[in-house]
Amino acid sequence: MKKSLLRAALVACLPFCAMALAVVTTPAVAAEKGPVISKSIIKYMTEAKKANDAKDWKTVIEQCKLALQATDRTDYDNYMINRFLAVAYFNSGDHASARGSFEAVVKNPATPLEDRKYLEVPAMELAAEANDYAKVIELGKIALQDDPNNADVLAELSIAYYDVNDFTNAQTFAQKAIDQAAASGKMAQYGTYQVLAFSYDKQKKTADEVRAFELMARDYGKPDDWKYLLDFSLELLPGSNKNMKEIAALDLFRLRMITAAPWSGQNYAEMADAAQAQRSWGDAHEALQKGLASGALQQAKVGALMAQVNADAKKDEPALPAVEKLAKTGKEMTNVAEGYYGYGRYADAARAAQKAIELGGPSVAEAQLVLGMSQVRLGDEANAAKTLAAVSGDPAIMRAAQLWSVYVSRKYDRAPAAPATH
Repeated sequence: MKKSLLRAALVACLPFCAMALAVVTTPAVAAEKGPVISKSIIKYMTEAKKANDAKDWKTVIEQCKLALQATDRTDYDNYMINRFLAVAYFNSGDHASARGSFEAVVKNPATPLEDRKYLEVPAMELAAEANDYAKVIELGKIALQDDPNNADVLAELSIAYYDVNDFTNAQTFAQKAIDQAAASGKMAQYGTYQVLAFSYDKQKKTADEVRAFELMARDYGKPDDWKYLLDFSLELLPGSNKNMKEIAALDLFRLRMITAAPWSGQNYAEMADAAQAQRSWGDAHEALQKGLASGALQQAKVGALMAQVNADAKKDEPALPAVEKLAKTGKEMTNVAEGYYGYGRYADAARAAQKAIELGGPSVAEAQLVLGMSQVRLGDEANAAKTLAAVSGDPAIMRAAQLWSVYVSRKYDRAPAAPATH
């Protein structure tokens, strides 16, 4: 992603509106206690305060410039002058001048701590707007001295480091921002997750990049979050057991069906192939049907395959109850559960998968995964989370279970997926 787009994604999420709030929180000219402004500028600052209250930014600027001519100004005088100027310049659209005033306030030793903390992020944002990333980092370090756990500051620092190609610090501060937001019961800005993922990408740390996309899919679930996560995961599925890898691949396509991830014609075709390899005619039918309905697949190219899949399904689905009764091993019962799942018969799939688990054998992990997926489709996500967490054994099956767990633990949408219709 281009830097400009990355910054736009982050800044759109940051509290830039804080500067508008500064209009109504400009400090009083005549303080009841504590530091006071010098007599030489009090008349100018009184007029500036009146103009500020009236949102007459031109007059505020004029009066502050007159105050700046005084030669006996103290640090506190400079704080007050720049505080008013920062608000007036920003609200009059002069961001370049506002940037200098905000920076002056943040760096002024006379600025009250709470006010400095209040203005640090807007000061950083204005520096970022001017592409002055070194200044963002400088201001960010000051801000972290005041509050090392400010998630907004951490997020701004992460993107500034990304923009200067310091990807190690970018990933470090992005992860801190995400962790700190979570510790506060919030979610970090979406752009922070992007910085984390793209920083790992720049460093060719693929496994870490995939984990970053897991966080994005869990917390935001945007279409591309799931797309990249599932595409990456398909490519990286462990392949120590070819058959288990093929089963896990099908299960990732099944997951894709209930996420926001976009589909291409190739995706639909690959799912149909994966389903056929496992003799899961129901899944093959669903992939082809949706591909045709979306226009991603063409009838001329897949019509014959669709006819064959439908014919196989018509013979296979009615036979499943009888096959279930005859199943004696865990593997045979797991195959039944897989078949039921492919036809959207999730209650039957859950029942058969539970039987397969009880029968034991080398297919227990696969059966556990089918049970967890079925519970998700039935809306029983509390039990699905427990089932999926218990999956162990083949690495490919475990990886598929982990990704289904990401979906179950999602924060962006708690409504259970509606059962598929056939």
